[in-house]
Amino acid sequence: MNAEEWSGMDNKELEAEIHPLKREDGNAPDNPENCTEKEGACRNGTRLSQLSRWRTAAFFLSLFLCLIVVFAFSFIIPCPVRPVSQRTWDRKYSSAVTYKFLAVEDVNEDKVQDVIFVFKDTNGSSAFNGSCSDEGLSAPCAFVAAVSGTNGSTLWERPATEDLLWMECAIEKLDGAESPGCLVIGNPELLTAIDPRSGKVRWRQFNNFGANYTVVTPLLKMPDVDGDGFQDLMIFATAGDEVHGHCEP
Repeated sequence: MNAEEWSGMDNKELEAEIHPLKREDGNAPDNPENCTEKEGACRNGTRLSQLSRWRTAAFFLSLFLCLIVVFAFSFIIPCPVRPVSQRTWDRKYSSAVTYKFLAVEDVNEDKVQDVIFVFKDTNGSSAFNGSCSDEGLSAPCAFVAAVSGTNGSTLWERPATEDLLWMECAIEKLDGAESPGCLVIGNPELLTAIDPRSGKVRWRQFNNFGANYTVVTPLLKMPDVDGDGFQDLMIFATAGDEVHGHCEP
C-alpha cells in the first residue's frame, strides 16, 4: 500500500468519525418532521410563559388596586367618634328638686342605658323660665331630661308641665310611632306625649279630671278601642270618694 492510498483511508476514517458527532450534536438534522415538531413545542412553551407572566402581573395589579381603595375609604369615611365611657360620673343641678320618677332606656342608641328623670328649678333661672314660657307654661315648670349613661352628659331637656303627677315611659306605639314613648300627666290636667329619643313633644292635650283629683297609678293599657290600629290608655283619677276613668286614644 503506497502513501497516497494510506492517506485516503485516513481521510475517510476521519470523515466517518466526524459525521456521527455532527448528527449527535443536532447540527445536521436528518428528519425535517422532528425539527418542525420541536419548533412548535418551543412556540407553545413561549406562549404559555407569556400568559403566565400576564396572569401574575394582573393578580398583583388587582391586589394593589384593592389596597388603594381600602386605604382611601379608611381616610374618607372616618369611624364614628363615641364619647369616652366613665365608670362613675355625677351631675349637679343647683337649686332644683326632683320628682319620684326615674327611667332607664337607650336614648341615643349607643347600646348603653341612659337615664330619664324629671326636675324643677326652684331658683327662678331666666333660662329655665324662658323655656317654660315658650311652651305656654307658667314658671317654674317641670322639665323632663335625659342624660347619657356613658358620661352623664345632657342629651336633651324639655319643659313638660307645671307640676308632675305621674309619668310612664316605654309605652309601645304611643301616637302610632314605631319607637316607644313617654306619657306625662301633669297639673293642671295636662297630658303630654314625649319622644324619648329626641325629647320632642308628639302631642299635648288638656283633660278634665275634676276638682281636687288624684291620679291612680299605674296606667291601664287597653286594646284598640277607637279602631285606629293602636292600643289605648285608661287613666283613673279619684276625686273624694269617686273614681273617674278617662280613655286616651
